[in-house]
Amino acid sequence: MIPQRRYRDVSPELRAAAVKKVSELQSIVSSRWRAIQLVAEATGVHPNTLRNWVEAHPGGPKPPRRDLERELRERDAALAAASEMIAELSHRLQSSNGRG
Repeated sequence: MIPQRRYRDVSPELRAAAVKKVSELQSIVSSRWRAIQLVAEATGVHPNTLRNWVEAHPGGPKPPRRDLERELRERDAALAAASEMIAELSHRLQSSNGRG
């Protein structure tokens, strides 16, 4: 039988500290869920309970996937622009060498 846990007794300070630690760890570990698991293990709180705290926290961490997808789009655009510039410069260099 699963022991009954009472998280109402957990102080707001501990909840806030746990949420903050998840926010700090999620950029270091592989995922937000992994950060939640690590903090939950350290605090003795069930991971799903901690996940609820993270999601309920105002200004809580955004899922990093959205940020990564946005960053990937920006880098793809920068790469396309750089590739286009390289092709144009290469063409100009070949044209100027051909004239000489």
